[in-house]
Amino acid sequence: MSPVMRKTLDVAAAIALTAAVVFIIVVVNTFLVARGSPAYGFNLWYAFIGRPDILGTMVLTAVVTMAYLMWQQGGRPRL
Repeated sequence: MSPVMRKTLDVAAAIALTAAVVFIIVVVNTFLVARGSPAYGFNLWYAFIGRPDILGTMVLTAVVTMAYLMWQQGGRPRL
């Protein structure tokens, strides 16, 4: 697998993990409110995660982090 493809997969994994953590936080927090249910929590999370500014922030954070790590390694791809 090429280094660029590996970095792309790393970025995608970071985005997926971030979305999963937010999902867990939102769904657990919906149980603390009066009308809380798993369906309500999922709908709330889906509305939040679908916003372009949230997606853009997650992608930008992952890309900047990967670029910083590559820069720290001197541009050498991690094998």
